[in-house]
Amino acid sequence: KREMLRKTMRDAEDVKNGIIFCNRKSDVQILLKSLLKHGFNVAALHGDMDQRARMIALEGFKNGTTQYLVASDVAARGLDIPDVSHVFNYDAPHHSEDYVHRIGRTGRAGRLVPPIR
Repeated sequence: KREMLRKTMRDAEDVKNGIIFCNRKSDVQILLKSLLKHGFNVAALHGDMDQRARMIALEGFKNGTTQYLVASDVAARGLDIPDVSHVFNYDAPHHSEDYVHRIGRTGRAGRLVPPIR
């Protein structure tokens, strides 16, 4: 599954930045390590991170120093992350309303990448 995600990320066109959603915080950390190992410019965002670490990850993503953000659904609601070019659903969300919040990160501009199988 991680190999397929990496291929999808490499093959995606016009990627300015992207959020990769996982259902579990532990999967966020595992995927982060894998993507870093394979040379992707990525940070993590999940509920077990302290506020300072979350703010650093978000700021890097917003200012463009970090291209990808691997996140749990904590990033799907209530965060102001403008101009996200791509959303990758590493895991399909458990609830349909979570899916709507995830894809809303792209400004609903049709730049969603289907779930990785």
